[in-house]
Amino acid sequence: MSRFRGAADRSRIRSLLEQFVSIHSVNPALDGGPGEAELATALFDYLEAVGMNPCRQPVAPGGRDNILAGLEGSAGGPLVMWQAHLDTVTPSGKAWPEAVVEGTRVHGRGACDTKGSLVAMVEALHMVLDLDPSERCSILFVGGIDEEVSGMGAMALCRERSDIDMAIVGEPTGLELATAHKGVLRFEIETVGSPSHSSKPHLGVNAIHKMTRVLDALENQYIPTLKEINHPLVGSPTINTSLIRGGTAFNIVPAQCVISLDRRVNPGEDSEEILADISGLLAGLAESGIETRLHKAFLDMGPLDTPIDHPLVKVLQTARHSILGDPGKPIGVPYGTDGAWFAPQGIPSVIFGPGSIDQAHSDEEWVEIEDTALAAEIIAETAVLMAE
Repeated sequence: MSRFRGAADRSRIRSLLEQFVSIHSVNPALDGGPGEAELATALFDYLEAVGMNPCRQPVAPGGRDNILAGLEGSAGGPLVMWQAHLDTVTPSGKAWPEAVVEGTRVHGRGACDTKGSLVAMVEALHMVLDLDPSERCSILFVGGIDEEVSGMGAMALCRERSDIDMAIVGEPTGLELATAHKGVLRFEIETVGSPSHSSKPHLGVNAIHKMTRVLDALENQYIPTLKEINHPLVGSPTINTSLIRGGTAFNIVPAQCVISLDRRVNPGEDSEEILADISGLLAGLAESGIETRLHKAFLDMGPLDTPIDHPLVKVLQTARHSILGDPGKPIGVPYGTDGAWFAPQGIPSVIFGPGSIDQAHSDEEWVEIEDTALAAEIIAETAVLMAE
């Protein structure tokens, strides 16, 4: 029986969820959002008020700081990071910054992605704060910036902290333990034409028309090959054409067309090899007169593949069993997380938190207060188990 089962303060969790969800923290790279500064300050002030002695790690202009707070633990034990990001995507539908409580749920942008995990970790800190240091592992709590765009917060943390042994990364996993996820490779393909007056299109080369050949090759030649690649937890990689732009006016044959692609990368795949395959596909089109340019990737975030027998996984399973009565089985998730930046730096990571990715970024985003409390109890339990 866990000492923490039922110990999370549900009332405090509800209050913190309402407070943090109501703070507008859209990443500034997304429609000019206000960024994480206000939420970072609120988190800092709260941790300071409860005696956690937090500090700020400046990362980007405008007060976009990582918030760090540490607890000393048992001598010789590991330093475990509890990390959740502060930024969100833009509001939509009913998912606005102002939190709305309906029954057992808190609704609002960021509720499950990932302020639910943030609050769960803060509540877990409450539960282990008064323990003797010998009864818990050392903990580094981090509220990080910029997960939704480029991972600046995670990368800055890795540059300055080489002492972290492992990490629990807060994301909406439905209280399951995610040990693997896909990486993300984002790049653009351009087709090149030549302009002419639209009344005489035969005098030009229509780059948009040329792009249809590229899209057809991706759909019918490249995508089928992805099914041949498989991982037991994350399945097959995918590619999505996310954006397209081209042309300058109604009466000009477009000389340029560009598509933006989001390629999800499986554990074991190499981004350079992926781009080489795309380049080979485009070379085949060049033989039929389709001039293209493959632009340099502007995001290359690797996958995560923590061994399912890693001590952190086993401890989390034991903690989950003590709270929920079921250890659960490691799962894979299709989305990327800051764990992808931590793992290459020698920080094995497990993704864990309340809420579902089905609600994240949606018009109906919410998190259960009870699931947030259960996540807090499981996380607190891991701190005790890691000290044994």
